[in-house]
Amino acid sequence: MNNGSVEEKIRELETQMWEAFANGESNKFSKLVSDDAMMICGGIRESGCEYAKIVAHVRLDSYEISEFYIKLVSNESVMTNYIVKVICPDASISGTFRVSSLWILNKAKWELVFNQDSKLS
Repeated sequence: MNNGSVEEKIRELETQMWEAFANGESNKFSKLVSDDAMMICGGIRESGCEYAKIVAHVRLDSYEISEFYIKLVSNESVMTNYIVKVICPDASISGTFRVSSLWILNKAKWELVFNQDSKLS
C-alpha cells in the first residue's frame, strides 16, 4: 500500500468513526476502535470498549473536521491530528477540539488504538 492510499484510508476511517459517534452507532464505532484502545476524552481515560458503550447515548447535531494532518510512522502505524467543531445538545460535548489518534495495522485491518482530545473553545 503506498503512502497516498494509506493516508486516504486513515482519513476515511476517522470519518467513519465520527459518523458512528455522531449517530450513536456503538457497533460501527466498535469495529473501528480496539477494545483495549486508550481513549482520553474530556480528561477521562477509558478503554475503547467502555467508550463504545457511551457512544450509544450520543447524538450530534453536526461536526466539521478541519486542519487534518497525517504522520506515517511506519507502514503499520499512522498518527492523525486535526480540529473538529462539534455541535450537540449536550454542552459538555459541544465545542472545538484538537484531536490526536493512533491507528495500527493489525492482521490486515486498521484499528484505532489511541485517541485524545483537547477542548479549544
